Amino acid sequence: MLTSLIYVFAFVFVLSLVVIIHEWGHFFIARRCGVKVTDFSIGFGKELWHHIDKKGTRWKVCLLPLGGYVKMLGDEDAASAKASTINLKKNEIKYTFMAQPLWKRAAIIFAGPAMNYISAFVLLTGLIIALGEVIVPPVIGEILPESAAEEAGLQKGDKFIFINGTPIREYTDVLRVVRVTDFEKPLEIVIERNGTQSTVSLTPRYHKDYEFPLIGIRAATEYVTVNEHIGLIKAVKTAATDIYKMTADTLIYLKQVLFEHRSAKDMRGPLGIAEASGDAMRGGVLSLLMFIVQISVAIGFMNLLPIPVLDGGHLFFYAVEAVFRRPIPERIQNGFLGAGIGLLLLLVAYTMFLDVPRILQRIIG
Repeated sequence: MLTSLIYVFAFVFVLSLVVIIHEWGHFFIARRCGVKVTDFSIGFGKELWHHIDKKGTRWKVCLLPLGGYVKMLGDEDAASAKASTINLKKNEIKYTFMAQPLWKRAAIIFAGPAMNYISAFVLLTGLIIALGEVIVPPVIGEILPESAAEEAGLQKGDKFIFINGTPIREYTDVLRVVRVTDFEKPLEIVIERNGTQSTVSLTPRYHKDYEFPLIGIRAATEYVTVNEHIGLIKAVKTAATDIYKMTADTLIYLKQVLFEHRSAKDMRGPLGIAEASGDAMRGGVLSLLMFIVQISVAIGFMNLLPIPVLDGGHLFFYAVEAVFRRPIPERIQNGFLGAGIGLLLLLVAYTMFLDVPRILQRIIG
């Protein structure tokens, strides 16, 4: 029972934190663009508490603590899916979102995903400065039996230099390149053994216990070092590089799923995120903070996809409006919005279809 509560609490905490940061990005830029924000809600449903600030924004806490939302003047609903000026006075219309010039509307929409990225960057930079940088060299510590690495002749102590032309500087580079390189195609690996470089070819394999390709190696932990003296400039550069890699890897994965027939079985829906949140919390504070970084980047990235309903879909509409000097007709936008909602519902259903059997197998054993 306690374990279940940990998973529920972790999911609610992580999701609410990341979504509220996202919504605060919209709120912050909306105010600076002259738009009146009527509501900033933490959670949904019945209101439990509220405070109205001097600018008229109603800050409130609601019963269902699953994220939150920002509502601007003229919005007909909490999702800001529709806008109307019917009940507004003439002098209030200029403070609505839709009354703003195109660049301001685009800035307000973009601010949500941007704030997810900024928060992830700041948190990761702080962790690197506080804890230092763990350096795991790309040296093989163990070859797993009957693996692609064993078949290719790799040995303990081999050091990776390049994989498909990509320079390998740390062990995490090996994992990352293996997972995202062209799906089910052989890798050309340059290794260093006893001071001599050579090239081997191998094709990553799937294992029943994992949902991404593996070559069958483990790191040489005896060579792991910790650089405890990381300055601000180095920490900023490292954090920016790591976040860039997270985004680039996600893009490559989506391309492989859409165009190279790669399995989408390692996608995660709400239940999968809840599972990962609980695992992260049980792993300790550092594990939880790193998970928040990852989920912040994931939500920021997802919201930038050009799918109607998401922020990226609105930005796409604005790009079309900028090119043709007029907005897309409302009936066409509504059609796209309906399609976007349908796509997201299908995606949630599909990921739950993947999550439920895996979680049940984990519980039952």
